[in-house]
Order: sequence, then C-alpha cells, then structure tokens
Amino acid sequence: MKKTLLFLALGLTAAGSWAFYPKAPAAPGGYLMLIGSGRPGTESSVPELTIIQPDGQRQVQRLPTVKSSSDRSSTDAAVELHRAELVKLNTLYAQGWRLVNTAQSTVGTGATTETIYLLERK
Repeated sequence: MKKTLLFLALGLTAAGSWAFYPKAPAAPGGYLMLIGSGRPGTESSVPELTIIQPDGQRQVQRLPTVKSSSDRSSTDAAVELHRAELVKLNTLYAQGWRLVNTAQSTVGTGATTETIYLLERK
C-alpha cells in the first residue's frame, strides 16, 4: 500500500510539474510569397528575389551575379536564378514555412519571367 501511494504521489508531482514546462512560442500564421523574377539574356535587368511577408512588408534581394548576354548563358542565368530560389525556399522551410502553391508567369513586353511561390506557416 505504501509503494502504491508513493508511486501515485510521484506521478501526481510529475504531472503537476509538466504544467510549468516551457512551451515553444506560437509562430504567427499566414502566408508568405517568394517571387523570383528576371529577364535572362539582357544586360539591363538584374534578377531578384522578392519576399512579401504576411504583414505586407516587402524585401528585395538583387542577384547581380546572375547576369548574362548570350543565348547559352541566358539558360545558365535562368538555372542560377532557380538555384537562388531553391536556396531561399530551403531557408524559409527551415524557419517553419511550407510550400502551398507555385505559379510561373511572363510579365510585360520585355518578357520578364516570374516564378511565384506561396508558403504557409501553421
């Protein structure tokens, strides 16, 4: 009987102390948008990554090293732009963001290609 009471008391103490165990702070929810845009093959345009936070704040990261002029190097530039997008997506994934949707579009008369990634944090 004494052993049973002892184990019951220890169990209640452990359960009671669990309430004071530090909890991870709740991450704010919402959607984040990552936009990779560039016009590979032109000298005037520098590809960039744009992040739009859930609160509407905008951050632009220019990629001056991804710039080319010949047809073959324009393909290389597109691959480098997608590589930069992937690195940024992996960074966001490590921060708790999950990919929800992807879309690609051509914008404007200069045929600027944009890849739009929609991410969600639950």
